Amino acid sequence: MKIFFVLIVFTICIFPQDRTINLRGYDIELGMDMMQVWEKLKSGFNVIEDEDSSFYISDNKNEPVGVIIFKNERAVKIIKDWGTKSKSNVGQVFKTLWNILKQYEKDLDETKLIPLETYTEKGSKFALQIYLAENRFLDITIQHTVTILEVLEEPVN
Repeated sequence: MKIFFVLIVFTICIFPQDRTINLRGYDIELGMDMMQVWEKLKSGFNVIEDEDSSFYISDNKNEPVGVIIFKNERAVKIIKDWGTKSKSNVGQVFKTLWNILKQYEKDLDETKLIPLETYTEKGSKFALQIYLAENRFLDITIQHTVTILEVLEEPVN
């Protein structure tokens, strides 16, 4: 019975991490309805809703914080912007990646890396995706700027 109880507590402790992302002090969870998210973010952030019911979130300096994508008024994808720098140096990029990966170090035994190349009219765009969990990955785009996004989405069945 004690083992069963410990397993339940352990599952409860692990599960929210795979469904929650922190946007500058506010925990947003997959499956939250639009009004719950709005109530959390309405003070302290600029929130713009587009025609597809996605929330684009920026701070009071108009720096991007993230994007929340809804389907049937429930959050199905949360994108946290760790920063886009037009003059990023290697040290800044490395420190940001180190801080992110340090949060997930106990879960990084088997990490999947996917190099991506996208062709556009303006040339090739290179990115690297680092999967931290089945439904959570980092998307690092390097061209003239460096953009680091953490993406959490509902798992595809």
